[in-house]
Amino acid sequence: MDPKKTIAKLRAELRERDQTIAALMERIAILTERVAALEKNSANSSKPPSSDIVKPPKPTAKDKDGKKAKRKKGAQPGHKRNFRKPIDQKLVDEIVKLELTVCPDCGHKLDLTQTTPKITQQIELVEKPFFITEYQQLMYWCKHCKCYHYVALPEAVVKAGLFGPDMIALTAYLKGRCHVSYRTLKEYFRDVVGVDISTGFLVKQIQKTSASLRSPYEEPAELLKRHYHLHIDETSFKKNGKLQWAWCFVAEFFTFFKIDASRGSKVLKETLGDDFLGSISSDFFSAYLKYKKETETLFQFCWAHLIREIKFLATLDDTKTYGKRLLKCVKRMFATIHRQDELTEIGFKRLMNRHKNAIQKTVGRCVPEHNKAMAPAERFEKHGESYFLFIDDPSNPGPTNNEAEREIRTLIMDRLVTQGVRSEGGNEWHERFWTTVATCRRQGWNVMTFLRDSIFSFLHGLSPPSLLPVMPATEK
Repeated sequence: MDPKKTIAKLRAELRERDQTIAALMERIAILTERVAALEKNSANSSKPPSSDIVKPPKPTAKDKDGKKAKRKKGAQPGHKRNFRKPIDQKLVDEIVKLELTVCPDCGHKLDLTQTTPKITQQIELVEKPFFITEYQQLMYWCKHCKCYHYVALPEAVVKAGLFGPDMIALTAYLKGRCHVSYRTLKEYFRDVVGVDISTGFLVKQIQKTSASLRSPYEEPAELLKRHYHLHIDETSFKKNGKLQWAWCFVAEFFTFFKIDASRGSKVLKETLGDDFLGSISSDFFSAYLKYKKETETLFQFCWAHLIREIKFLATLDDTKTYGKRLLKCVKRMFATIHRQDELTEIGFKRLMNRHKNAIQKTVGRCVPEHNKAMAPAERFEKHGESYFLFIDDPSNPGPTNNEAEREIRTLIMDRLVTQGVRSEGGNEWHERFWTTVATCRRQGWNVMTFLRDSIFSFLHGLSPPSLLPVMPATEK
């Protein structure tokens, strides 16, 4: 065989092998990144992402062979017992006194002590858990008009219909807070309450509740523009299968939900205006960056999201050293944050500024030529100060945006069950109801009580209750 042909053939085979190896190496790199992405902490968990680095890992239990032991169900050793508080005596309908006449052991006479009796309470449903009022409109004949007249129903009764204020409130609570579908709700009233009603009737009760919450919902909307600090987050929420966005604004004393077709900065401008003077905690989404640029609003970008990116870098071969070095600096900073109560204000700021300088130097030093590593480096170069606003901000928003993430989670749960809404009226219901629920929770108020008051006021033409707290009057 011709040597030249043999050499040419071998070279062709080598080129083909080199191409195959290069393709395989590229494929391995892609798969490595995918595996690392799947192993991201908190990526598929409902717990706050910051807990990955903030909370220390729990000690692993070992069995007698030294292997990792399976965790038992229920309370763990050392768990603090929580005792249920007795039900308020105002709600107790009957008291049964259990008495003794003789000693159960020896049969001798007993003397009653003045010690407070041991109390055991039991709750039971009554046979008919509702009250029906029947209005009989008597008919009269007018000889002058030559016609019959019925006595008019009270306006509140006409406006309410079959369900009174409390029943409407219960319907709204079950539909919204308990994520119950209209069909399941219909079956509940039929099987449990004993009233057979249509799903269309239930829809009308939700519409009445939504109308009653209109004024309480609009109050915090105006106050948002004047608030000193807000936590903001957004999530998808479909209407008739079309994508829209649910925005969550968390202030100190209230939470406000807004559903919009846009995820852009125009929603922030419409809600907060162009001259918002407070500061905002958020993730690094482009809408917040644009609003920050156009309004010069102060931002505290969320460390929890950044931590996930850094931990991801620590899993890649090309960026592992860089990611671990940066992660080490961040861990030191959070260790100081959790000792804040032990430090003076000046001492805390001094330590935090040291951590800030260390992180800024580390993030910009020896950056690997990898897009995943270059992104945070460029981000700190342009917006580094926005990650450390919590150090000097007197309102102390904290380093994460967990406030907004916690509040928006209940709406996400509702979205998983209901799959969104079908009309603009459905959007209004969700905005108003979830604003009410989240705000009552922040205030420590009973949601059902607020719904009752709101619906009662709506039906009787009274001033609606307010979701805003009553601030104590200042002394002159």
